[in-house]
Amino acid sequence: MNLSFSQKSDSMSITLKKVLDEFTQLNETTKEHYAVILIKVMINLITNSKEMTMQGLTHEIKTAGEYLINNAQAGHGRSELVLRSTQTIYQHYISKGLQHSKADSMEALKYSLLEISQELIDIIIRSKDNIKTQCLKFFNNRFKVLVVGYSNVVIYSLIEAFKAGIVMEIYIPEGRPKSEGIETYRQLTEIGYPCKLIFDSAIGQVMENIDMVLTGAEAVVENGGIINRVGTYTTAICAKFQKKPFYVLAESFKFTRLFPLSQKDLSDSIRYSQEEPCFSEKLQLPENMDFINPLCDYTPPDLITLLFTDVGVFTPSAVSEELILIFNT
Repeated sequence: MNLSFSQKSDSMSITLKKVLDEFTQLNETTKEHYAVILIKVMINLITNSKEMTMQGLTHEIKTAGEYLINNAQAGHGRSELVLRSTQTIYQHYISKGLQHSKADSMEALKYSLLEISQELIDIIIRSKDNIKTQCLKFFNNRFKVLVVGYSNVVIYSLIEAFKAGIVMEIYIPEGRPKSEGIETYRQLTEIGYPCKLIFDSAIGQVMENIDMVLTGAEAVVENGGIINRVGTYTTAICAKFQKKPFYVLAESFKFTRLFPLSQKDLSDSIRYSQEEPCFSEKLQLPENMDFINPLCDYTPPDLITLLFTDVGVFTPSAVSEELILIFNT
């Protein structure tokens, strides 16, 4: 039976709501990486899809992905970039799978797409260990390390180094406006890591005593720069001026086909938070205060020393070549 346009539209709306609800629930009740959650949601979408054609199924996957990007929260107040880069890579894998598929029925096609999805989940899960292995070669006892913001892969690598007997002294800026550095401090000190929390305004003063800077990234762009939580760019400038290595730890599924040249090239949805910043209740703030509340900033490649990824260690200039390999294979 052929559905009318109105019926198809209603059916898609219900599907999109289910996709968002499932993503939100998994994100709130599990500790899985947001990229794994996104793909698991897509697996359920494919499994339960009523589409009868390959074109209809791929449209459903793409539409659901865009809906999640625009409506879901990845956790820790992340921008849409962290979901967009994952969805772009996932869509690429799906498209390539369809091009080479020899499936002779919709069920066989769906099975093929489910296999591809699971393979990508396995890659994502292994990525932290691969990055950690690369990082350990650069870590040393008694190093003083400044850690920017909150990053799962940075925290994981530091904890694994600690377990391996490599104990470094960690300096963590508070990470306003979300104060994400406090969560990084909490997770590291829970296992006995020697850490010091510092005010964001003290980064320049502390930097001269630092041996290296570590940060994650919400996205790695085509020219080898990164988009990350606001303050990353400022920290990178300080590190460059004081000749300190600035290392980025990022999974390859965060590589994205963007090419910003300045802060103005970032979209407003990435640059700015819609939330009001939090201030101490003790402060006497003026009424109707006008403020700018940036969410992310762009750090250009000339401020980055190396990028540690699950597919290798790269100089910023090598990132574009790796992107070409990812999207041409």
